[in-house]
Order: sequence, then C-alpha cells, then structure tokens
Amino acid sequence: MAYFQKIRQICDEKGILLILDEVQVGMGRTGRWWGYENLGIEPDIFTSAKGLGGGIPIGALMCKSFCDVFEPGNHASTFGGNPFACGVALAVCQTLERENILNNVQQRGEQLRNSLQAIASQYPDLIAEVRGWGLINGMELKPDVELTSIDLVNAAIAQGVLLVPAGPKVVRFVPPLIVTEAEVNQACEAVACALKNG
Repeated sequence: MAYFQKIRQICDEKGILLILDEVQVGMGRTGRWWGYENLGIEPDIFTSAKGLGGGIPIGALMCKSFCDVFEPGNHASTFGGNPFACGVALAVCQTLERENILNNVQQRGEQLRNSLQAIASQYPDLIAEVRGWGLINGMELKPDVELTSIDLVNAAIAQGVLLVPAGPKVVRFVPPLIVTEAEVNQACEAVACALKNG
C-alpha cells in the first residue's frame, strides 16, 4: 500500500498520469468494486475488461475529466462498446449490486485465505506465503523445494479442482464471485489432499 501511495505522490509532483490495469482485479474480484480501492489511492485512468462483461468480451478505459482528451475516432478497441456488450456490462453491474455479490466475495475470500493459511501451517517446509484480496489469492511455494506450481495444479486437478499457476512457484485461486462456502471447503480439502499425496 505504501508503494502505491508513494507512486501516487510522485505522479502528482511530476504531473504524470497514474494509469492502473483493473482487468483482473476490477468488478468486485478483490471484494471492492475496483482493486485500487484497497490501496488508499485513486488513479487518473484505469482499464477494465474480463469481469466487466461477465464472460462476454468487452474492454473499457475510464479517466478523470482533466485527462479526458479522446474524441470519437481517436482510439479503437477490438472489444469496445458495441450495444450488446454494453448491455451485458450494465447487467453485470446491476447484478453485482442488486445481489450484494461483493459481500459474498469478502466472506468467501476471508474463508479461502484462512483455510489456505491453515494448510500452509501444516506444510511450513513447502509453503512460503498465502496472500490476496477478496477472491484473487495466491499460495507461494518456497523457492528451494522441488514442488512447482504446475505440480500442485496438476495434483489439484486430479482431485477435481481447477487452479491456475502464476509463475513457477505461485498457485492462483480465482473462483467465481458467487462461489459458495461448501465449494471453498471442497477446494481447500482438495489442495490439502494434493499436498499430502504429492
């Protein structure tokens, strides 16, 4: 957090635009509407995609009025604002708000991190750290162990849970924002089993 606050300060002092990529962490993934809200700063510009369309391709760029310099035709986007994609994005926003999905993200994220930290405490020789916000979390393996993120992902798949590697030593946990308590428990049990048998 201090890092980003320092960057914000430098940008303000030097007249530099602070642009953040919210493609993965935006639209509630971190338990807040936008990932930057976890940092105590506000960007001048940020991008959004993926979660914005709930699986339908769309991309967007949002900016403060002082740097709103684009005019029609200045900027193109493969997945820009066609009427269908924009309608979907509006429906996604309304659903997140109406069904209070951010509350679920916060609760299930805390459950997931607590469970992963409990697993990490059982395997201190293998796991270096558990970190994340909301429902974007990582379990980092120690650098000096033979186990890689791909090994753990494959072992979890064998247990019926799909995970994602994020580099050679980090396994990423990014379940749907509507994941249930039972599903988080099931996933963590599979990871524990994968570590035990792997």
